[in-house]
Parts: sequence; C-alpha cells; structure tokens
Amino acid sequence: MTDLPPSARAYVLAFEAITVATAAWAMLTDAPPVTLDWYRFAVLVAAGAAHRWLSRRTEETRRDQAAGGPHMDTSVVWILPGMVLLPAWMAVAALILLRVQLYPVARRPLYRYTFGTAGILLAALASMAVMRLAGVSVDNAIGVGDGLFLAGAGVAYFLVNAFAIAGVIALSSAHATWEAIAGSRRDNLGGAVMVCLAVIAALATAHAWLAPLILVPLLAALDWGALQIETARGDARTDHKTQLLNSLGWHEEAGREVDRARRLSGPLAVAVIDLDHFKQVNDTWGHPAGDAVLRAVGAVLRETTRHGDLVGRFGGEEFVLLLPDTDAAAAMSVAERVRRGIADLHVPATDKRGRPVTIGGRTTSIGIAAGSGPATDLDALLRAADAALYEAKQQGRDRIRVAG
Repeated sequence: MTDLPPSARAYVLAFEAITVATAAWAMLTDAPPVTLDWYRFAVLVAAGAAHRWLSRRTEETRRDQAAGGPHMDTSVVWILPGMVLLPAWMAVAALILLRVQLYPVARRPLYRYTFGTAGILLAALASMAVMRLAGVSVDNAIGVGDGLFLAGAGVAYFLVNAFAIAGVIALSSAHATWEAIAGSRRDNLGGAVMVCLAVIAALATAHAWLAPLILVPLLAALDWGALQIETARGDARTDHKTQLLNSLGWHEEAGREVDRARRLSGPLAVAVIDLDHFKQVNDTWGHPAGDAVLRAVGAVLRETTRHGDLVGRFGGEEFVLLLPDTDAAAAMSVAERVRRGIADLHVPATDKRGRPVTIGGRTTSIGIAAGSGPATDLDALLRAADAALYEAKQQGRDRIRVAG
C-alpha cells in the first residue's frame, strides 16, 4: 500500500473499517437460517465455484493479454441473490468464499484485492439493507412495488461499488480524468448488465433453488464471448509487429487526451519519431531483420516513456507519442531518453541467408510540438511536430527539434 498517497491510504483503511463494522452489525442482528436457506447457500456457493472453474482459463488469458475495453465482473450474479435471499452471515460467507476462489487468477497485490472485496461487500450489504428496510420478500409473488425495490437493491449495489472505486482513484492521482474516476460508458453499461442478470438470478433462485446451476454455462459462455470482443477490439487497435497502438488506436485515445487538455487548459505535447535510414536495414539484412529492429524500438518506447503517455506506430519506421500534462521542455527530456535508448540498441537478428547478425548504431530524428488551453488541436500539433521532424532530418538527423 506504500505506492498510494497518504490520503488514499487513509480512505482505503477507513472504508475497510466501515465495511467490517457494517458486516458485523448485519450478521449479529439478522434472522437465523431455516432449512431452505442452507439449500440456497449450498447451491450458490457450488454454482460460483463451478463458474470460476469453467472460466479460469478465460480469466487468465484476459489478464495475460492485459486486454483493454470492458470487462464484466460476473461475480455479482452469485453475490446479489445471496444478499437478497439469505441471512446476513450466510450471504457474507458465500461472498468471501467466492472472492477467495478468484484471488489466484486476479494477479493483484493483496491490499488491492482486499479493498476490492470490501467495496463489493459494502455494496452487497447496501442491497440487503434496501430489501430489509422495504420488508420485501421475493419468496412470494411480487407486485410492481416489490419489483421496484428489488431493482433498487441492484442500483444500490452498483452505486456503492462504483463510489468505492471512484474514491480511491480520485485520491490516488491529482490528474485523474472524470472517465477514469467514474468509469467509461462501456464499463458502466457492462456493470449494469451484470446487475440486471443478478436481479433475474435472485428471482429465479427464490422460486427454484437449483436455478443457479442452470446459469453457470450461460455465464461461462458470456465470459468467453466478452474476451473475444476485447481481443478483437485490441487487434483492431494494435500494431502486430511492435504491440504498440496503431494509427486508429492512437488517434482514438489521443482524441480523449486532447479533449481533457482543452477542458483543464493543461499542457500537452506530441512527438513524431523517425528511424534514420531504416530502409538500409531491410536492404542490407532483409525484412525479418527490419522487423526485429522495429520490435526492439517498440520495447524501448514502452520503457522510456511514462505511465499515461500514448505510444503508437503509424507505419514503416514512423512512431508517435502523445505526452499529457507535458510542456515542450519536459517533452524534450522524454524524447532524449527515447533517442538514447534507440542508439544503445544491439538487436540480434538474422541476415538474408539466415546467418546471425547484431544490428546496432541506429539513430533517430524526433520532432516535437506542444500546446495548451482550449485551442489545442491534435491535427495541428501533428503537422507542427512533423515539420520539426523534417527540420531535424535536414540538419543532419540524430537530433531533436521543437516546433516554433
């Protein structure tokens, strides 16, 4: 937790303390279980375990690929029915058992996973409070009013969980965007869909306690389908040789950063990078050797840029950076790290006859343009940076120039 600012650490600890106290109070004051509760508890735990087992490869693949885009957390489908139907201690126990099963594939620091569990638990207890205070029982036929309260329980879950995550993001970064804090429209839509499925699962479980087992293959298929969508979307936005953003992906994300810079009147810089005499690599050693150099340059760009910088390849030997919250002087520092990193490369490859070679001594020309305020325009910055790059190449290459 040492990587969090003091205010964020205090928020996390306070949130977890409130969650523990709320859960303890709910478990001590709720009604004791009856026989049907034990059946429902067993089937919800079993269904959650089966779902996790069937989807474990999908989850591992998703995290290995670090795929972007929406990821729908389907665990709410097992958590919300427990909160609506079971005594508090049973519902909390089912939630903890589910989270323990998920931890091996979560690949997050323990403190982050613990906080995530606290956020989900407090959200689930909020949904339970809505049902208990309204006096609604889904065991009987429910009317329109009761259905609205059940929907309200789902909304309470969604909002409290979103608040938990938004708070720690807002306190962890002084420059967090509204989308980062509140989540993108796509992320929120995915979460809302899962809450709706959880409400349906609660109704089904109330009237047929074996119903959760029928939902297991459906949710496993949904996890797999979501991964395919994420992968396809990532493929459409990624350059396969370097694993950087391609032109389409870079422009999408850069457009959002420019909009943010306009709203906040903050600085922003663009750098266009060109590998000097790259055609000689292909002509001398062949295209496989050229591809090896491009991959190595992509790795250098990832290592020498900062978290939040957008790195893309526009094709051929041209790369581009967007540097948020960065003026021209700071952009020069980033560009110099990139230039030196590429100059220090020694890339193992093979020549046209398959013999091993090591390619080094590559130089780079970089053009930079910076702007700030409501008038910031991405196309204008790209044109200015490209003109600065042309100036650098005219002056002998292996150098950095800043536009105007």
